[in-house]
Amino acid sequence: MEDLGRQEVPRDPFGRLLWWLSLVAGVIVVIVTLYTVADVIMRYVFNAPFRSSLEFTQFMMAVVVFLGIAYCGRTGGHVAVDIFVQPLEKPGLSWIPPLLTLISAVLFAAIAWYSLEEGLATMRRVSNMLRWPHWPFIFIVAGGSALYAIVLLLQAIQSFRSLGRRS
Repeated sequence: MEDLGRQEVPRDPFGRLLWWLSLVAGVIVVIVTLYTVADVIMRYVFNAPFRSSLEFTQFMMAVVVFLGIAYCGRTGGHVAVDIFVQPLEKPGLSWIPPLLTLISAVLFAAIAWYSLEEGLATMRRVSNMLRWPHWPFIFIVAGGSALYAIVLLLQAIQSFRSLGRRS
């Protein structure tokens, strides 16, 4: 099993971009963890919790997920359920996994597009407690989804090409 904690920085510019975004997501996870620990200490030791801890955590989790999703998909780090893998390995059905990857790419491209539209339409919306604008976080969702759509599209193309070589 590969040690995911010691992966090298990819050499290609796209891979390097995804790696850096995932690194930022990891740093944000540490920040949210420290913030949560501080909130718990303030709540139970000093009876003075942070008023906006839930909102802060929700915003940051969206950032973490969508900054890291493309790198995770590129490196195969997502949880995969392989119940249907053996039946789909039959020669007549080998085109289905690349097709599903392509459909997933279209789905994430649609998420990116609609998130971008939502961000542009709600530029003045702010959160209740922190009074943070929503649009930067919606744009992170759009950008992360677009990058993941590109990763899925590249994987689908590669899978379709390898099918052609097997025939």
